[in-house]
Amino acid sequence: MDDYNLIGFVMRYTMIRKRIAASYLKKEDLNAFESILLAIVYKRHECSQDKIGEITLFDGASIARSLKKLEDRGFVSRHADPNNRRKKIVSITEAGSELYGEVRKAFSESNDAIFKGITSEEQTELESILMKVYKNLDDIEIPSK
Repeated sequence: MDDYNLIGFVMRYTMIRKRIAASYLKKEDLNAFESILLAIVYKRHECSQDKIGEITLFDGASIARSLKKLEDRGFVSRHADPNNRRKKIVSITEAGSELYGEVRKAFSESNDAIFKGITSEEQTELESILMKVYKNLDDIEIPSK
């Protein structure tokens, strides 16, 4: 596969999704990274800050700042992990679920345009292939400096 095509697709897809999300997040003074954190917590219902770091590959300080902002606006709540009081567990709130639902609805509507002319079988096959590629990303070793 041509890296240029793959990178071009990923960048363009990401930018379109980012702009859609931004139209909903702007009124809440949230940015794209915070929307990603919101999505992770929504999908997992509860998630440790450490797990969010593993998923996003962002540093703990950036994650903590963004989660604090989400918490201050009532979209997530954080509490100490009962197994390790130094760790935080993040949960989605009702307000966070509602905001995420609005963004997801807009994404769903954009999917109609993105997948125009692609059958449901082709979409299922694409999803299956992408899930395999996604799982393979965990096996990639990134050289440290």
